[in-house]
Amino acid sequence: MKRSSTVVWAAAGGACLALSVAFAAISAGNPVEDRQAAMKAVGQSMKEGAGINNPTAFDAAKAKTAMESVAANAKKLHGLYPAGSDKDPKTEADPKIWENKADFDKRLTELASLATTASKATTADAYKPAYAAVGATCKSCHDVYRMKKKTT
Repeated sequence: MKRSSTVVWAAAGGACLALSVAFAAISAGNPVEDRQAAMKAVGQSMKEGAGINNPTAFDAAKAKTAMESVAANAKKLHGLYPAGSDKDPKTEADPKIWENKADFDKRLTELASLATTASKATTADAYKPAYAAVGATCKSCHDVYRMKKKTT
């Protein structure tokens, strides 16, 4: 009996270890792909937020959801620009990000803060300027830190 319980515990331990390794591999991800996905999610949330940015279409619940998504992704983006990821050929991030990482991180923090504020708006009159501030912050960061798309 003692031997069979040892085997069961060993098998369970092995399964836990395998799951931990698999989770670590999934978590490691590709920072370029992960940040591009997060930026696309921000863009989609901003589009959704724009659609409710007028008095007749305003929906506080939708505004909250859209802006909470922007805030969450802005926070997530902090960890998706590790040193060396600027060398990936798929990146659209300007190398200036790594030259002035403190400013870039400050802008992401501001974006998260403004989006959190916008998510709390309960009226169109409160939401409109809060949404505009989020959009202006997105634009200011893109103006400095996003490489221009190459046209062929």
